[in-house]
Amino acid sequence: MNFALLGLIGLISLFLVAQITTYIFGILSDRFYAPFHFLAGVMLGLLFYSITLNGLATILISLSIGTLWEVYEYLMWKFVLKKKIYKPKKSDTIADFCLDFLGVVVGIFCVIYLG
Repeated sequence: MNFALLGLIGLISLFLVAQITTYIFGILSDRFYAPFHFLAGVMLGLLFYSITLNGLATILISLSIGTLWEVYEYLMWKFVLKKKIYKPKKSDTIADFCLDFLGVVVGIFCVIYLG
Protein backbone atom coordinates (compact mmCIF):
# COMPACT_ATOMS: atom_id res chain seq x y z
CA MET A 1 0.00 0.00 0.00
CA ASN A 2 1.31 3.44 -0.89
CA PHE A 3 0.99 5.26 2.44
CA ALA A 4 2.61 8.45 1.16
CA LEU A 5 -0.06 8.85 -1.53
CA LEU A 6 -2.83 7.94 0.91
CA GLY A 7 -1.55 10.54 3.38
CA LEU A 8 -1.31 13.24 0.72
CA ILE A 9 -4.81 12.58 -0.64
CA GLY A 10 -6.15 12.47 2.92
CA LEU A 11 -4.56 15.84 3.78
CA ILE A 12 -5.97 17.48 0.67
CA SER A 13 -9.42 16.04 1.41
CA LEU A 14 -9.36 17.20 5.03
CA PHE A 15 -8.29 20.68 3.99
CA LEU A 16 -11.10 20.96 1.44
CA VAL A 17 -13.75 19.70 3.86
CA ALA A 18 -12.52 22.09 6.57
CA GLN A 19 -12.63 25.06 4.19
CA ILE A 20 -16.05 24.15 2.83
CA THR A 21 -17.58 23.72 6.28
CA THR A 22 -16.04 26.98 7.45
CA TYR A 23 -16.93 29.23 4.56
CA ILE A 24 -20.07 27.72 3.06
CA PHE A 25 -21.80 26.37 6.16
CA GLY A 26 -20.28 28.80 8.67
CA ILE A 27 -19.19 26.10 11.14
CA LEU A 28 -16.58 27.62 13.42
CA SER A 29 -16.85 25.42 16.51
CA ASP A 30 -13.54 24.26 18.00
CA ARG A 31 -15.17 20.97 19.00
CA PHE A 32 -16.21 20.30 15.41
CA TYR A 33 -12.66 20.69 14.14
CA ALA A 34 -10.92 18.59 16.80
CA PRO A 35 -11.23 15.35 14.76
CA PHE A 36 -9.70 17.17 11.80
CA HIS A 37 -6.52 17.77 13.80
CA PHE A 38 -6.31 14.12 14.81
CA LEU A 39 -6.96 12.87 11.27
CA ALA A 40 -4.50 15.37 9.79
CA GLY A 41 -1.91 14.03 12.23
CA VAL A 42 -2.63 10.50 11.06
CA MET A 43 -2.27 11.55 7.43
CA LEU A 44 0.98 13.40 8.16
CA GLY A 45 2.27 10.34 10.00
CA LEU A 46 1.43 8.13 7.02
CA LEU A 47 3.02 10.54 4.58
CA PHE A 48 6.26 11.41 6.32
CA TYR A 49 7.02 8.10 8.01
CA SER A 50 6.65 6.24 4.72
CA ILE A 51 9.13 8.70 3.18
CA THR A 52 11.66 9.08 6.01
CA LEU A 53 11.25 5.81 7.98
CA ASN A 54 12.26 7.89 11.00
CA GLY A 55 9.72 8.33 13.79
CA LEU A 56 11.34 11.34 15.43
CA ALA A 57 11.75 13.19 12.13
CA THR A 58 8.14 12.41 11.27
CA ILE A 59 6.91 13.79 14.59
CA LEU A 60 9.03 16.95 14.30
CA ILE A 61 7.99 17.63 10.70
CA SER A 62 4.34 17.00 11.48
CA LEU A 63 4.32 19.22 14.55
CA SER A 64 6.03 21.94 12.51
CA ILE A 65 3.23 21.72 9.99
CA GLY A 66 0.73 21.80 12.88
CA THR A 67 2.41 24.98 14.10
CA LEU A 68 2.07 26.53 10.65
CA TRP A 69 -1.61 25.58 10.69
CA GLU A 70 -2.10 27.33 14.02
CA VAL A 71 -0.42 30.43 12.59
CA TYR A 72 -2.82 30.17 9.62
CA GLU A 73 -5.79 29.98 12.01
CA TYR A 74 -4.55 33.05 13.89
CA LEU A 75 -4.00 35.02 10.67
CA MET A 76 -7.47 34.07 9.43
CA TRP A 77 -8.90 35.46 12.65
CA LYS A 78 -6.74 38.58 12.53
CA PHE A 79 -7.41 39.54 8.91
CA VAL A 80 -10.63 37.79 7.82
CA LEU A 81 -12.92 37.00 10.76
CA LYS A 82 -11.86 40.03 12.84
CA LYS A 83 -14.26 39.33 15.71
CA LYS A 84 -13.10 38.75 19.25
CA ILE A 85 -15.47 35.81 19.60
CA TYR A 86 -13.46 33.89 16.97
CA LYS A 87 -10.03 34.65 18.43
CA PRO A 88 -8.07 31.38 18.88
CA LYS A 89 -7.85 30.34 22.52
CA LYS A 90 -4.68 29.03 24.14
CA SER A 91 -6.51 25.93 25.41
CA ASP A 92 -7.76 25.14 21.89
CA THR A 93 -4.26 25.51 20.45
CA ILE A 94 -2.80 23.17 23.07
CA ALA A 95 -5.58 20.64 22.43
CA ASP A 96 -4.91 20.88 18.68
CA PHE A 97 -1.20 20.13 19.21
CA CYS A 98 -2.03 17.15 21.42
CA LEU A 99 -4.43 15.78 18.82
CA ASP A 100 -1.85 16.37 16.08
CA PHE A 101 0.75 14.45 18.09
CA LEU A 102 -1.57 11.53 18.86
CA GLY A 103 -2.58 11.36 15.21
CA VAL A 104 1.04 11.29 14.05
CA VAL A 105 1.82 8.43 16.42
CA VAL A 106 -1.18 6.48 15.13
CA GLY A 107 -0.09 7.18 11.54
CA ILE A 108 3.44 5.91 12.26
CA PHE A 109 2.10 2.72 13.83
CA CYS A 110 -0.21 2.20 10.84
CA VAL A 111 2.76 2.31 8.46
CA ILE A 112 4.83 0.02 10.68
CA TYR A 113 2.17 -2.60 11.34
CA LEU A 114 0.15 -2.45 8.11
CA GLY A 115 3.04 -1.83 5.72
